[in-house]
Amino acid sequence: MRNKIHFNTLRKKLVFFTTGLLIVSSLAIGLSSYYVARNALIERGKITLKNGVNSALILIAEMNKEVKKGSITLEEAQEQVKVQLIGPLLEDGTRLITNQIDFGENGYYIAYSLEGIELMHPNLEGQNVWFFEDKNEKTKPFYLVQDKIEKALTGGGFTEYTWEYPFSSKLGKKIVYSKYEPSWGWVVTAGSYISDFDAEAFIIIEITAAIIFFVVILGFLFSRKYIHLITKPLSKVVNAMSNAELGDYHTIELKSSNDEMGHLVAGFNNMIESITKSQSELISKDDQLLQFAYYDSLSGLPNAYFFKISVSSKLASPNGKRALLLIDIKDFNFINSIYGSEYGDQIIKFIGNNMVSNTESDLIVARVGGNEFAVWMDNVSVSSIEIGIYGYIEKLKMLLKQNNYINHLDFYMGLVILDGSEIDFDQAYKKASIALQYSKTKGHIHINQYNDEMHQILERESKIIELSEIAIKQNDFTVNYQSKVNAITGEVVGVESLARWFTEELGNISPAEFIPLLYKANLMTQFTKLIIDTSFQDFHKLKEKYNDKISLSINIPPNLLFEVDFIDYIKTSIEKYKIDPQKIMLEITEDVFISDFDLIKIQIEGIKNMGIKISLDDFGTGYSSLNYLTKVKFDEIKVDKTFVDHIITDPTSEALFKSIVKIANALECDVVAEGVESQEQVLKAIECGCLIIQGYVYSKPEPLII
Repeated sequence: MRNKIHFNTLRKKLVFFTTGLLIVSSLAIGLSSYYVARNALIERGKITLKNGVNSALILIAEMNKEVKKGSITLEEAQEQVKVQLIGPLLEDGTRLITNQIDFGENGYYIAYSLEGIELMHPNLEGQNVWFFEDKNEKTKPFYLVQDKIEKALTGGGFTEYTWEYPFSSKLGKKIVYSKYEPSWGWVVTAGSYISDFDAEAFIIIEITAAIIFFVVILGFLFSRKYIHLITKPLSKVVNAMSNAELGDYHTIELKSSNDEMGHLVAGFNNMIESITKSQSELISKDDQLLQFAYYDSLSGLPNAYFFKISVSSKLASPNGKRALLLIDIKDFNFINSIYGSEYGDQIIKFIGNNMVSNTESDLIVARVGGNEFAVWMDNVSVSSIEIGIYGYIEKLKMLLKQNNYINHLDFYMGLVILDGSEIDFDQAYKKASIALQYSKTKGHIHINQYNDEMHQILERESKIIELSEIAIKQNDFTVNYQSKVNAITGEVVGVESLARWFTEELGNISPAEFIPLLYKANLMTQFTKLIIDTSFQDFHKLKEKYNDKISLSINIPPNLLFEVDFIDYIKTSIEKYKIDPQKIMLEITEDVFISDFDLIKIQIEGIKNMGIKISLDDFGTGYSSLNYLTKVKFDEIKVDKTFVDHIITDPTSEALFKSIVKIANALECDVVAEGVESQEQVLKAIECGCLIIQGYVYSKPEPLII
């Protein structure tokens, strides 16, 4: 008869459990380490491929320079590149892979033409591979070469597919990075096999197996020995506890009292005395739990849960006009980032303590969010709320200053007045939140009382953001052009691209409305690239309409200048549409300088090195200084309409206008007067030395019609 293993004792169960736990934990750690290492190796491989392609592009650029110098023919230069990137051409038409860059054991470079011809390959050179498919069996064919070319033309990207290993019929998962080289028209790729990158990770599996073996053996031996020392006296405790359940309370005698079992027995002997004491302590614990459940530990104020319960009970019994006010500390995240989160917590605690000490009996005040407070008021009027809240805020600012805190706090406030009609807490809170959100959106630092129009405005903004995402994808934005005119000769010297948008649902939407919302929704980069592409596409027709000498001005948002690939994007677009870069003027506003000036300066220099001109738009309304103007070479300064509007009637505006013109002349850049609407303003601008005019006096923004 076979012996059966029975786990009918705690000792056996603990030994079995401990051994099993050691096995499972060792496996978990080993396998986790393997997958983490494998993913890290693959990511490192991707970086190597990407860097390899960029290095190849640099090599091609250097060889192309030699071709342009005439020191080498294009064919010789291309062959030298192939030799360096892969290896020499053998008699059978294949290339020996001698490249020293570590793409793994089986990795190598490939180059394609845009038509899918292998320009460089170990054994397929010269063949048309446009319709080569992934070797992995799929219901829908995946044309790997077409995917590589598509991603290369969009700025570079990775392609994964299944293919044979070099000079073998064995299949493997392959990853390739592709990027387009426009001077030779090559799509340069670097690829390798996943197995080349993650091979090192298999070492972890071997180490794991060894660790599991030794850990399990040692764990079994030690657990078997020491668990016995625990379980033997533990049975005595079990018996004593069974007696205690029946009301027979007696202590346990144990020879050893210095180990854990000794502490357990001592604890059991003290349990009876502790029961009576614990009953009285439970009452105190209940009070503490109530405090934790209903109050905010930092500010000392009631929390959102308690506020909802309290206000809901008030709403259940109508009692005249009541009000729910939400208060949000303006730019609190900025305060945390500048002074630190601990400093921000101190401000919350100070405000909370002050509110607790100043809360009247008919008010319910709570902290309902990170930097948001709620106030419930009975029997109130709007005027009394404003007087009380504004007075309290001024007093609070003074107290903050006296206690060495910042004294420039402002608050967004949303208010809803309830007149006794049936409404639940969630409805009231939603309306107050809408009023608060409206304050934040509009930048109001006064009390905004809820009305249905606010809701409609926020809904409209949400709808505009939703429609703008669709419009960008479907290219529904149009571009109008406003001319810049030489006031002396009457000649059009340039045009500015201005976006326009018509929707079936909302009709025409003004740029003054949709541009801020595009910033808010982080859509400005996609939108601007759409406008650039449309404007570049129209430029040749614009020259036909006006003259060959005109320049094309396009507004560029600050965030786009910080993108590392922006210069490459502009360069590619100019080459795509065959535009003289000296005819392009990129307009930036002064607020770009409040960010990283050194980075902005580098980006501007890179743009100007291509021959593109830079215009400083809306001069005088932003954050720039003469120091910036001396460090960045602008080609044009555009005087904002706010200066132009009053140059005829206001001597100060005229003097400022003249000063800006003198600054532009000193910096050797053109000056443009924006928003000119009358001949009198034109004459005054000429008198001040400004000859280039943009405004309704000559033309409104209009679509391109030839």
